[in-house]
Amino acid sequence: MIATVLLFLPCMTCLFWLVLNPLVRKKDNEFKALELLLAISGIALFADAGLTCTEGNAMLSLFLTKQFSALLIIPAAFAYIRLLSPATEKKTSIQAFFAIPASLMVAQVILLTLTGSESFLQSIGTPWTVQSDKAMQLIRICSFMVFYTILAVQIILFAVFSLIKALKRNYSIQAGYLTAAIVIYAILEVSVIWDYALWIKALASAILASLLFIFSYYGVFHGEKESKHAVVADRPSVPTPERTTEIHQSQADEESLRIRFEDLIVSEQLFLKQGIRLADIATMLDTNRTYVSRLVNSTYNMSFSDYINTLRIDYAEQYLIHNRDAKQSDIAAACGFPNASAFNNVFKKITGVTPKIWLATNS
Repeated sequence: MIATVLLFLPCMTCLFWLVLNPLVRKKDNEFKALELLLAISGIALFADAGLTCTEGNAMLSLFLTKQFSALLIIPAAFAYIRLLSPATEKKTSIQAFFAIPASLMVAQVILLTLTGSESFLQSIGTPWTVQSDKAMQLIRICSFMVFYTILAVQIILFAVFSLIKALKRNYSIQAGYLTAAIVIYAILEVSVIWDYALWIKALASAILASLLFIFSYYGVFHGEKESKHAVVADRPSVPTPERTTEIHQSQADEESLRIRFEDLIVSEQLFLKQGIRLADIATMLDTNRTYVSRLVNSTYNMSFSDYINTLRIDYAEQYLIHNRDAKQSDIAAACGFPNASAFNNVFKKITGVTPKIWLATNS
């Protein structure tokens, strides 16, 4: 009984943080990536645990669910870890990776339709025995050989990716726990091949749940972010040539981001768009809101909303001069404000007077 409970512990851990995350975090890109990773992992781990405890058609449903979701865990982990990286690093989109598990799912559904559920269950129940029937052989190849080959390639690529970043000392604690969790998950998947004892699976599940808990804790409560700007504890405090080069590179990256930010906001007049948000700008710049917010604060010594409103009021002053008879609502809409009241309030806050008084004194 205890062993069975431990099998479901990793998926319950994912569910716990999946519910807690929206309660304590803002819904930015990192939030969405973490939610997606926890959701996919929770589904795959629940299906894995359920396969040990169920039979019949329920087992068939769990098997197909596990085959689909398991192949999305590594892409989701890639997307999340790279999202924590510096703004200049290319981000990863998970949508393209749906094609592989979807194709595998379609193939298995076709085989299920042709052979029937009993034959399909018999094939997945004894995957490594020699099958004489051609349909059973196809099920074996599609459901196990292809699946585990793709999964093994994904895990190897993620391990290499993690090793390279670790050697470059560009790795966070959070990424380390995620890598360890994926290694344990790989061990659990191997248990299908070697048919481990239940207590071994339960022990691996308990370790996996612990790693997922710590990883999620760092993610939900804004733990150490993966960035080449992060300070490593054992890094020498005395600047080295490599560190100096890194600092210069960091400054170049920030300058590049500033130029792209100003080109987007000012040159393309995106500040006139109603409802524009920091997260929207971050997405357009292929970075996250933390870097953009830090850039605005350090460059202009104001918040993002204050910066946008300042640009809007500068534009409004010119608009008023050239459109003296325009209605307040038309001016507000032209300058990116939702209504005349919001425009008047912001205008008075920045200039110290109402639009009518300003226009009269600047005639």
